[in-house]
Amino acid sequence: MNQIPLDQQLIEQVIAQDRKAQFQLFELTKRMIYSLAFRMLDDEELAQDVLQDSYVEIFQQIRHLKYPEALLSWMKTITARKAIKKAKRQFKFEKLDLHPEQGEDQFEAWFDGELLDQAIRSLPPGSRAVFMLVAVEGYPHQEAAKLLGISESTSKSQLNYAKKLLKVRIQTLLQA
Repeated sequence: MNQIPLDQQLIEQVIAQDRKAQFQLFELTKRMIYSLAFRMLDDEELAQDVLQDSYVEIFQQIRHLKYPEALLSWMKTITARKAIKKAKRQFKFEKLDLHPEQGEDQFEAWFDGELLDQAIRSLPPGSRAVFMLVAVEGYPHQEAAKLLGISESTSKSQLNYAKKLLKVRIQTLLQA
C-alpha cells in the first residue's frame, strides 16, 4: 500500500484552518478517499457524494484530532462511516454457516489489480463492505462489525464468504 507523504507542518496548517493547506491535503489524499468510497459502494455518484461529505467533516473536525500522525487513518475511518451510512440499505448480509470451513487463503493464479478490483466490485454489497474494511483497510473484525451494525461472527463469516467468492470469480475471469 502506498503511503502518502504528509509532513507535520502541513498537518499543523490544516488544523489551523489554512485554506491552501486544506487544498494541498485534498489533492494529496483525494484518490485514496474516493477509492475507498467507490470500492465500498460500487457507485461513482455515491462515491463522489461520500468524497465531498468526508472532506467537509474532515476540515470541520480536524482541530479535534488528538494524534495528528494518525490523520490518514482518521480520514479513512470518516470515509468508511460516510460510505456505510450512504448505503446502509444496500448492505444486505447473506445468511452463512457460522462455522466456516477452513480453506486455503491463497489464490492459485496470477492476476492484476484491475482484475481484482473487478472481482471485488462483483461481491454482494455486505460482503464487499466487510472485505474492504477488514482485508483492504485493516480494520479488526470487532471494529468493522460495529461500523456495519453486525456481529463480529457475521463479519468473520462474511469475510470468509467474500474470499471464497473472490477466488471463484477471479478464476472465472482468468478463464474468460
